[in-house]
Amino acid sequence: MEKTKNIILKEGFSSVLRNGIKAFTVENLASSLAMSKKTIYQYFPKKEILIKKIIDYRMNKLTNEFKDIIGEHNDAIMQFIKIRNHHRKFSNQFNLKKLTNLKARYPEIWINIEKHRNDRKAVYKEIFTLAKSQSYLRDNLDPDVCSSIYMNIINTTFQPEFLNENNLDIGDAINHLRTIISNGFFNNSGIKMMNKCEGLAS
Repeated sequence: MEKTKNIILKEGFSSVLRNGIKAFTVENLASSLAMSKKTIYQYFPKKEILIKKIIDYRMNKLTNEFKDIIGEHNDAIMQFIKIRNHHRKFSNQFNLKKLTNLKARYPEIWINIEKHRNDRKAVYKEIFTLAKSQSYLRDNLDPDVCSSIYMNIINTTFQPEFLNENNLDIGDAINHLRTIISNGFFNNSGIKMMNKCEGLAS
């Protein structure tokens, strides 16, 4: 049962990426899965519930991928860079026009996306706390405050309207934001290590 649900959600996310939320239908999803609509509705009784679960599924998966990156590396700067690169790769899958449609048609789902983003504050707090212990973080900065500010900047910047109005590519915006922010968070030792890790992480 759980396996079938995950198959539906995984293919549902791929369908949303391909066609956008506006063109997403349960009928098309069922066709791509070689499954009946009735089977999908057994797990997700309404299209709106299905879309919400699709987004939840992928956002939770992304958070777990971030946690895996932290588990694989014991250097805060490497963690920061690897997560940045992974986030950029994930975000580059999205078309801004399709994101705008999602926010406009399903504002309650967009609120949920922002909640998922805010939940990642714990991930960044862990990175900044480790950076502090490894003498990468500036002495006068608190990891908890850094993670709160950082997530607020991300949430403010990565709004479809802002990116569209300024003709910004999501990947470029991530690169610029992380470079600007990281050079403010980290001291000279941290920046030196970041430059070293950039080569290793690419």
